[in-house]
This record gives sequence, structure tokens and C-alpha cells, in this order.
Amino acid sequence: MSVVRIPFTVQTAPGAKSQEGGGRIVNGYVEELGDQAPNKTIIRRAPGMVNFGTSARSGYRGAIVVNDVLYVAFNGKLEKWTSAGGASVNVGNLNGTKRGFFAANNNTTPDKVFVDPDGNIAVFTPTSVTNAYPDADLPAVNSVDFLDGYLVFTTGDGRAYATDLNSTSVNSLSFGKAEAKPDGLVRVVSWGGRLLFFGTQTTEVWTDAGTTPFPFARSSVIPRGLAGPYCVSGYEDGFSRGPIWVGDDSCVYRLDGYTPVKVSVPDLEGLIEAVSDKTTLEATSYISRGHAFWQLACPAWTWVLDISTSQWAQADSYLVTRTRRSGAINAFSKWLSGDTANGNLQQITSTANDEVGSPLRLRIESGPVLNFPVGTVVGRADFYFVTGVGIATGDDPDQTTPDVEISWSDDGGLNWSNPITRPLGRQSESMQLASLVSCTGRTSWQGRRWRLDISSAVYAGFLFATMSENPRLS
Repeated sequence: MSVVRIPFTVQTAPGAKSQEGGGRIVNGYVEELGDQAPNKTIIRRAPGMVNFGTSARSGYRGAIVVNDVLYVAFNGKLEKWTSAGGASVNVGNLNGTKRGFFAANNNTTPDKVFVDPDGNIAVFTPTSVTNAYPDADLPAVNSVDFLDGYLVFTTGDGRAYATDLNSTSVNSLSFGKAEAKPDGLVRVVSWGGRLLFFGTQTTEVWTDAGTTPFPFARSSVIPRGLAGPYCVSGYEDGFSRGPIWVGDDSCVYRLDGYTPVKVSVPDLEGLIEAVSDKTTLEATSYISRGHAFWQLACPAWTWVLDISTSQWAQADSYLVTRTRRSGAINAFSKWLSGDTANGNLQQITSTANDEVGSPLRLRIESGPVLNFPVGTVVGRADFYFVTGVGIATGDDPDQTTPDVEISWSDDGGLNWSNPITRPLGRQSESMQLASLVSCTGRTSWQGRRWRLDISSAVYAGFLFATMSENPRLS
């Protein structure tokens, strides 16, 4: 029999059940190679994390950079860092524990504010926090953003309040109401010179009309709401690909003009639909190696959209089902992130092949090899990786002699064999990987699936694989 190509996917497709899946990519992404490369694409490991700053806090709640100072909210505390990183400096006590939203205006000394969906609000300076708003005319609010010199707040009953120009003062009549539907307001986002007011069923677009006392007027209505307060990202400074959000129908959308365009896949939509508390869904965005990633996570799972290729992958972290990345922000020419494992700030970077010392396992699963004789012994399978990736001065043996674990399934991914370990090659040691010349069992009517796991903290790049019943073919 001739050599058969093993079908590895370019987009994760686990299926509602493993037997219908088309392959998976976990903690990886696909990149195109040149016309004369060994394969059209390569699957690389997702960017890892290195430490930027430490704190004694817990419960990351969001961050903002103002005048080269990074302010970060935690459970009950506000901390700050400079570009040097290191240990945080406490600014003051901050009410609440939920994730929230920061904004600052263009005042000579910017006014800075924090709001969370529970109605907690605070203003702060570099050295103090006041857990109240200075103008009593502002009612209880659930989000905040900034546009054209105005701090803009939303309320659950559908009103949006604006401050005076570059001030915290609020005229009691300086508000507009989102009235396309009686769906209240969940979140305000400033993007592209417009305000997006997200309700539970609709999103209203408002622009600066120069009116008084409320300066904004509605210009369009998008017939799609927001699933939860943390379900939108992509508009942030340094990212700016445009807002991508989880809609009220459990699908993920981007904007084409003012038209929502679905970018999610059914496997993800089923997972979103099954989340009963949509406030546990958290979207965030970051850039690595030129790829713009939009991430959606909840306690049970994480999916990541590579906007550059429109392809999805899954993600997790060591011993947990969701990634540790939370609430990324572009600061000091770096992409920094909260960490669900502790109160530290981490830098997301493609130069790291682990997560602050913990393994970042790249898992790649193939679809079924169906064009192979049923009940035939697999005599050989060859897997082609970038080799010679060991680090001579790295941790021994994890980095000095890195390896890949290879396992297989003949029942649609319900059960997997014990893995066979093959070397990825010491530093500059180029080799063909990995030839399985001994019997690896007989294929079934469900075909043969393969799984590749790389946990070694070295560069990981997978090209393609083949299999044959003849151990002499390759």
C-alpha cells in the first residue's frame, strides 16, 4: 500500500462528541509558509508568559495606563506599576470583587475612574482611592468609557450619562437613553470615534453631535445584543481590529460597517449556549508574532480566534481547563495580562515556551485516517517536526533533550493508547521524527486518529505526517 497523509486540521474542530471531531489544536496556531516550504502551513505553539510584575493581591479585575503608570484593580485593592515592573505599589482600597472598567479623560491631570457591574465606583490619583463619585448627580452605573473629552457611563435601565468636558462634573440632564428596544444597557465601548451602547438585545451606535447638555446622538442600531458585560474585546488601544463580541444568541460577531458578521463555529456556539451564567464569559485580545488573537474564556474552557487567519484554536493551562491569561492590556510596548493563578502580571510573548515556569502543552489531534484498509496493521507512521530545538544551556532534561509524546485512537477518540516518546533533537541536531516501525495496532471502521503532545519548553513547530501498513515505506 502507498503512503497515506494523516489529516491534521488547521482549525480546531472537536465536535459535540469526539467521534465526530475533525481534529484539535490546543495552545497552538497555524501560520502559512513559503511556496517552496516542506508544507504549506506549520502549527506553532501559542505564545507563553514571563513575569512582568508581582503583587500580594488576588482576583485580577482590569487595568489602565495613564501617564506611563499602569493601574491594576484586584479584589479590594488598587495597585500600580511603572515600566520597570517588579513589585507593585498599593494605591488604596478599592471596593468590590467583580471585574470592572477603567476610563480617564484629557484633563491636564487626567481624572481617572473605575466602575464595576455591581455599581461600585471609584476615582483615584497616583496615591489615593476614593470609593465614591464626586458628583451626586450621577446615579448608580454599571460601565464607563471615554470619548472626545467626556467620561461616559451606562445604567441598567438604558441611560447613558456624560460628564462635562474633561471634568468629573455631571449635569443631571446630561443623559441619553437607548430606546431601540427596552433591553437596558450592559456596557459602553468607545471605538473609532463612536460609542457602542450594548444592550441585551441590541447595540446602539452614538456619535458626538455637539448637543447640550448631552453631547451624543444615536446614528444607528445593530440588531444584536451582548451576552454579558465582559463578552466584548478587540477595540483596545494597541489592538484596534474592531470590537468582537458574544451576541445574545450565543454566537460571536465582528462588525462589517454596522452589520454584525458571525465568526464563531458551531462547536464553540454550543459551549457558549451551555454556560448558564454569561457573566463568567470573558473576552480579551492580544498580539504576538504579528497575529491578532481574540480570546474567549470561562472556568471550563478557552477558545482563541486568530483574526489574522480567521481560524480558531483551543487553549488551557497546566492542570486547569482554562488559560491563565486574563484581561490583556498593551502597556510599555508589551502585552501584559492578569493571571488567574495568582496576583502577578505576566507578559505574553512568543519568546516564552512555557507559562512562567509551568508547562504550556501544545496538543495537536488529527482527524480520522479513513482512506486506509479497515483492520490493517499500521506498520509505520512518520511525523515531521522542526528539529534540533533543544537548548544546551536550558533545564535538563526538559529543554536539553526535548521530546514529543505520540498516541493514537481507533475508536473515534474515546480512548487513546499510552504515548510513545520520541526526541525532538538536542540543539542543532536535525533529525526525521518520528518513525514508528513496530505494530501500533489495527485500524477500525472509525479510522485511526493520532495525538501529538509537546510539553518541553522549547520551540515547537509541526509540519505534516504520513502512515503506511508497510514499515519500509516513508
